[in-house]
Amino acid sequence: MKKTILFTIAIVIFLGCESPAVRRSQIVEQHPEWQAGTKKIINAGFLSVGMSADQVKAAWGRPCWSCTGTVKHKGLDTPRTWEYQTQIVFFDKDGKVTHWTKK
Repeated sequence: MKKTILFTIAIVIFLGCESPAVRRSQIVEQHPEWQAGTKKIINAGFLSVGMSADQVKAAWGRPCWSCTGTVKHKGLDTPRTWEYQTQIVFFDKDGKVTHWTKK
């Protein structure tokens, strides 16, 4: 009985640490230079025009690297588009979000 309870508690703690809300807040805490408004948007799981690639990852997680919609600018390390399950995010040559759209 004790083992079952301990196992259940361990699973709950592990899953709680992996939730998007917890991940977002942990990433936001690591970036005191981000503006308060941007942090609020990220913690809510939304994007805004002008966000950096790191801020998009904080809000939505990593994009699908094997998807055809995830592309880098030629000759630059900045992303051009990132594909997610239902959305594609578009970046300018400076790596800032210009817009996003449903697939």
